[in-house]
This record gives sequence, structure tokens and C-alpha cells, in this order.
Amino acid sequence: MKKALLCVGNELRGDDGVAIALGRLVEEHLPQWRVFFGYDTPEDEFGALREFAPDVIVVADAMSGFKEGEIEFLDLSDERTYMYSTHNLPTPILLSYLRNICTKTIFLGIAVLLEHVLHFSEGLSQGANTSALAALKKIKDLDAVLEA
Repeated sequence: MKKALLCVGNELRGDDGVAIALGRLVEEHLPQWRVFFGYDTPEDEFGALREFAPDVIVVADAMSGFKEGEIEFLDLSDERTYMYSTHNLPTPILLSYLRNICTKTIFLGIAVLLEHVLHFSEGLSQGANTSALAALKKIKDLDAVLEA
């Protein structure tokens, strides 16, 4: 089974880079996954994703409006469901495009504090570092289910 992780975020905006950190962890610990770093423009990776032709795509991104440290797979199939995003393309719209590439597209939201993404700052807070590790565990758990 071909598994892809699309990481969305901006490392120059503090904790907004938490999904990028997750991508690096996945590359290190789960070599059976192919990681695509979309940064601020995840749509730039659509061609590479289409060429890879995965059986499942997980899109990981920072989210706010939830308790810091919450990491959840969320159903954003309703394009009218909007959530905070620092990126040009709203997440539900991004997912609808990706479902044209792979019908099994899942969103993994990693909750961060809004005040940790509003200004330019390099590096993750301790809370976001902990969340990246917890998100890696979620991906490992999903991997076990997919391989079962």
C-alpha cells in the first residue's frame, strides 16, 4: 500500500510549522510513508502526489480553536466547514482537490495556540514539539490499521 503524508505549514511562523516537524519525524521513523512538504502552498505538491498515486493521503496541518495538544483525524468532507487556516487555500477545499487524486484522503489536525502562529518566529514551542511526537504516534497507529 502506498501511503503519503502532505505537511502544511510555515516554519517562520512558530508553531504553524508543527506539521513540517511531523513530516521529518515520519521520514525518520516510518520509511514506508512518502512525505510531501507543501509548506504554505500545498497545491504545489499536487503533481508529485498524482504521479506517486497513493492509496491514502494524510494531510497534516496546525489548527486553532481546540485545546493545545489535541491531535485528531477530522472529517472535513463538508466544503462549507471552515476552520482557521494561515494558508491561501482553505483546508476543506484543499481536501476536495486531493480526493480527485486519492479518494482516501484524511485530515490530521494538530492543535496549537493561536498566539504562537501570529508573528514571525522560528522554532516550535515545547507544546508544539510534544504535539509533533504525539501526531507521529497517531500516524503509527493509522499505519498499523492500514497494514492489518
